[in-house]
Amino acid sequence: MPTVLPVTELQRNTAALTDEAMRTKEPIYLTRRGKAAVVLLDAAEYDREMSYRKAIIEREKSVYAGITRGHEELRRGESVSLDETLSQLADKWSL
Repeated sequence: MPTVLPVTELQRNTAALTDEAMRTKEPIYLTRRGKAAVVLLDAAEYDREMSYRKAIIEREKSVYAGITRGHEELRRGESVSLDETLSQLADKWSL
């Protein structure tokens, strides 16, 4: 369960909350008027999260580019039927 505190708690106990975030590697949600306002997170954990997010985005872009390339090849009539592909594979691998 994430820690949720009013933002005034950060003003009163900055060092303690910073230590907790660094120790637990978990986010601390700070609220203003009962609504989420900011998140306090260990810097190394933040960097890991952003690195992971970036890797996912790059992979998704690569997949999307491949799908787009395939659609363009189909549009240009540069496709090969499944039967032809299976035959080529069988010939290549002597199946």
